[in-house]
Amino acid sequence: MRTVGVVGGGLMGAGIAFSVATKMDCKVVLREVSANAVSAAKQRFDGMVQRAAKKGTPAELTDKWVSRMQYTTELDAFSQADMVVEAVFENLELKRKVFADLDRIVPAPKLLCSNTSGISISMIGGATQHPERVIGTHFFNPVSVMKLVEIVTGLATSQETIAAARSFCEQLGKETILVRDFPGFVVTRIGQAMMAEAVRCLEQGVASAEDIDRGMRLGYNYPIGPFELIDLIGVDTELRVMQSMFEEMGETFRPSPLMKSMVAAGHLGRKSGRGFYEYKKAE
Repeated sequence: MRTVGVVGGGLMGAGIAFSVATKMDCKVVLREVSANAVSAAKQRFDGMVQRAAKKGTPAELTDKWVSRMQYTTELDAFSQADMVVEAVFENLELKRKVFADLDRIVPAPKLLCSNTSGISISMIGGATQHPERVIGTHFFNPVSVMKLVEIVTGLATSQETIAAARSFCEQLGKETILVRDFPGFVVTRIGQAMMAEAVRCLEQGVASAEDIDRGMRLGYNYPIGPFELIDLIGVDTELRVMQSMFEEMGETFRPSPLMKSMVAAGHLGRKSGRGFYEYKKAE
């Protein structure tokens, strides 16, 4: 590939762009909606580069990563892209609009991938004239560390698209699982049920957030507990995912009143400096 596009420069979008820039010898075009959002995305990418440099990555390599990046506010910049990965907010109508626009700009059969954690790939692909090239590539946070990508097939996704998506993920050093289009897919569905139940335990006074996290780390050998994970993902992001899952799958995923209050108060997790835990600074 010569050019990979990324739509959205938030935590996930910047992480995907960083993984491509560090693993593939190609240009990476990252698009955001405004100049301020572009600046924030560039800061996220540059921060990842700086952390790699502190860990001993030579300057000649980090300079090469930076040189591969192009930032834009225009979707038309993807007209020469070999594939595009969408990483915008978890909102069906927003994603459908992005994909309808991309379908007009990016010539078929080049891949259009969504990083959605649970929204129907068939419904996203239905906004396009070429749903056979639409596929889910669900990365996990932090993208540079997590090995898994969930590849999600819509009703119209072609075998050629599946093979190309797998090849792309392998070039990034990722391992993949193939999942049928169903609310929450596999990892989100199971993980959301666990996190929703953890929040209910906290609300009911069963145990503290610290002890719930400690119990899940030690009892199930998880690397981090559910509240640590929610703070890492973002309480606001997690609330949107729970709401989507609740609408599709019912009571197990009912959004937490506590999390709604936290979002309203700006306690969004690591990115705001306070969530279920407090942090020395926003990360």
